[in-house]
Amino acid sequence: MTILSRYTVVNKLSVLVILLLGLTELVWAKDDWVADEIFMQISEMRKEISGLKEKVANLEKKLADAKPKVAPVSLSDTEAMALGKSDAPIAILEFSDYECPFCGKHYKNVFPKLRESYIDKGKVKYVMKDFPLDFHAHAKKASLAARCAGEQKQYWAMHDAIFEARGQASDELIAGVAQQYKLDESALKKCLDDPAQLINVQNDIALGSRLGVNGTPAFLIGRIKDKQLVDYRRFDGMQSFETFVAAIDSLKK
Repeated sequence: MTILSRYTVVNKLSVLVILLLGLTELVWAKDDWVADEIFMQISEMRKEISGLKEKVANLEKKLADAKPKVAPVSLSDTEAMALGKSDAPIAILEFSDYECPFCGKHYKNVFPKLRESYIDKGKVKYVMKDFPLDFHAHAKKASLAARCAGEQKQYWAMHDAIFEARGQASDELIAGVAQQYKLDESALKKCLDDPAQLINVQNDIALGSRLGVNGTPAFLIGRIKDKQLVDYRRFDGMQSFETFVAAIDSLKK
């Protein structure tokens, strides 16, 4: 029942109480047959009041028990774009755009602290999700470059290099990372041209949209259960390290 319905029930209960008090006062000023009629009406009103009280009590219980429920998010097939131990109890999903300046600030200022305090210690699994915004012309190319490097187990090398270049995934940068980490450049180029990789990016965008993400960065922080993210909360925009600490600590309770 809605809050308005609850208000209506409580309001009706108040009116009945007032009428009951008024009718009780009239009893003393009327003949016996009138008094009997009034007492009968009072008895009926008391029954209605009792019923309304029960409805209000049930409403209060339903409101107290009501908790927002979120659908689990699958963590299957995320290892290429994840950091941390596979058996970590908590996960952070970041929806990111390589050209987003706030994503860049998160990468520079907050992510290293998360890595040192939680990810490298096996306490948190960190998973990247692509969410390139339409008005960033090169963001999808950057997402594809990182994903394709991930096909050769060097996702984070490309991820870091692109963020260090402020999201500019130029051909020269991609080639430089490929040479530095001895990637198969022919396989890398084939992957970049593969429509399936673009579909993977679009699937991340669709997932984020279903979860209410409409900008970057955005984060889901929750527990891992059966290769799914559960009991999570969404945080929109760049967050302080302290916000992550508080969210992670709340999941330990």
